[in-house]
Amino acid sequence: MAPIPGVRVIIIGGGLAGLTMGIMLDQAGIDYHILEQASRLRPLGTSISLHPVVIDLMSQLGLIDDLYKMSKPLRGITVLSAHGRRKGRIDARSNKRRPDLHEFLLSKIPAGKLTTGKRVIDITETQSDVTVTCMDETTYVGSLVIGADGAYSATRQIMYQKLKARNLLPESDKLLMHFDKQCVVGMTCPLDPAKYPALLDESCEVKVLLGKDQHTSMWMLPLKGNRLAWCVGGPDPHVMNDDDSSQGSHGSRNRDWYPETAVEICEDVRNFKCPYGGSVMDIIEATPKDLISKVLLEEKLFRTWYSGRVVLVGDACHKIVPFFGQGASQAILDCACLVNMFYNMSSDSTAELTSIFQKYVDTRSETARVASDSSREFADLIYEQ
Repeated sequence: MAPIPGVRVIIIGGGLAGLTMGIMLDQAGIDYHILEQASRLRPLGTSISLHPVVIDLMSQLGLIDDLYKMSKPLRGITVLSAHGRRKGRIDARSNKRRPDLHEFLLSKIPAGKLTTGKRVIDITETQSDVTVTCMDETTYVGSLVIGADGAYSATRQIMYQKLKARNLLPESDKLLMHFDKQCVVGMTCPLDPAKYPALLDESCEVKVLLGKDQHTSMWMLPLKGNRLAWCVGGPDPHVMNDDDSSQGSHGSRNRDWYPETAVEICEDVRNFKCPYGGSVMDIIEATPKDLISKVLLEEKLFRTWYSGRVVLVGDACHKIVPFFGQGASQAILDCACLVNMFYNMSSDSTAELTSIFQKYVDTRSETARVASDSSREFADLIYEQ
């Protein structure tokens, strides 16, 4: 079958999920437009590895050769004590710089298909279409909306507000995302391979450093371009109770982020032995401030993934603790599942979309739950020794 004519998809969010959805829709011959809240796309994060199934999917999309060029094969993960004593090892797969992956996917979006500076404030539906309204009073009309706008999804907030007003929102979806850990991630500027010979290796390996008398741990790994990605993390000492009244409006407890916070967290690993030579503080201090970000290791598997002509993908419906690219991989698999169903749908009626969205949830929710559980277990292993 071929996709029915006249279908137009409005994608909210220009991150990895939104861009991948656009690429897939383009190859399926389905019209789309991406709306991104930021006025300038600034990819965040350090490194990322993709699930083998996602690698196969990228091959089907004709993207794999370029992805390999920006990647290093990942031999595995070596776990060390803070003083460098080996504790164990896990086999793994290839990895790449997350900003590079984002820029690569962005380069595959045709001109005119993505608009930045579009903060979505409302989504309204009729029996035949859906209208997205932005803060600047512009509107975009389509057959359906895909919320690919991350953990603090505006799409989800708007959908849930409307469902709550009709007493249709499950109690579990009213609760905030759970978190009790935090981390600081960074990516160095290009380093001197003479000082860090591991940068010259064709493949790479994650080094995990476990604190002895503290919960703070660190991991690092070499990337293409003579850079090192790193992460320092542990339990959040400022964690609040679930009923704390100061919780943020995006479904998360938002503590202010300042550069001093990174210094405070990273100070805990000052005496760790660097597996690549020198001190771990040398690595941290070789990282530009704009390549350092603080991450709350939040998680939540939402029950409601769609309503009417609106459907969620990725972190917007299943926020996964970010280990080994599970969040990005599951988001990309969400996109593939939906696009396959769109390609074969018989009409773009609300009834047909409801049927497709429910099949999507039935297909993807259990896999997302397993991925979430495995990522959380690995986070507990690293940060709760």
